[in-house]
Amino acid sequence: MEAPIVTLTTDWGSRDFFVAMVKGRLCSLIPDVRVVDLSHSQQWKDLASTIGIIRYGCPSFPKGTVHIVDVSCERHVDGHPAPGFVVPLLAKFRDQFIICSDRRILEQSLTTGYDEIVELNLPEELHSYTFLAYDLYCDVAKKLLCGESLVSLGLQCEPLRRRIMPQAQLDGNELVAMVAGIDSYGNANLNITYEDFETLRAGRRFKVKIEWRTGSSDRYEDITSVRRHYSDVRMGGILLTVSVTGQLQIAINKGSAAQLIGLGYASRCHFLFE
Repeated sequence: MEAPIVTLTTDWGSRDFFVAMVKGRLCSLIPDVRVVDLSHSQQWKDLASTIGIIRYGCPSFPKGTVHIVDVSCERHVDGHPAPGFVVPLLAKFRDQFIICSDRRILEQSLTTGYDEIVELNLPEELHSYTFLAYDLYCDVAKKLLCGESLVSLGLQCEPLRRRIMPQAQLDGNELVAMVAGIDSYGNANLNITYEDFETLRAGRRFKVKIEWRTGSSDRYEDITSVRRHYSDVRMGGILLTVSVTGQLQIAINKGSAAQLIGLGYASRCHFLFE
């Protein structure tokens, strides 16, 4: 039998003791467990990358994998949930399990549906309400890997509301797309796939105007084709390409489109068809 897998996606950072505590507890509770670090540098102010990890990364793991996602976990005050606190959820998705500290993350990640979801039961005694990953999530991971059902670990809750980013809109000869996420290289992934773009384009030529500021000067550049490789343009050149997830992507060869062009989440890009 293959070793059980538990993944960690958190905002804990890599300098403190949080990761060590959780890994140690998992190894103590679950014999032969393989703990896989997906990221410990997520930010609660920008959940797009966390959503991307769940949507595109987690499904590639084997069936039965338990994913612990501890990002944007609200605090408790005097042992009681603070205003806006989201009870941690446990979801079954494609024969895998996701323990998540924030409902919003799951609502934007599991857009194709899920099999089952519950609100986790909180133990009567906890060392810390602000570090549920140690006191609760590790125990839940063990029980899941031992075959316990979701209903034995939590209470049925309201179904997730699907929070999907608006799709790119075509109005006559103009297509308005939005930046759906920025990766660690500063590449801007748009909210339209290359396949859908080609369908809407219908063989027409296109142009997307990019403008940015360098020092005291404004610069403009028109993109009129989709490139296969970053190196298809000069170093520092702007290009439109296709990301590994199939989305259109605005990038800079050996540079950051987010920093140099100023693209950010929900920035608009206008495509003109001829």
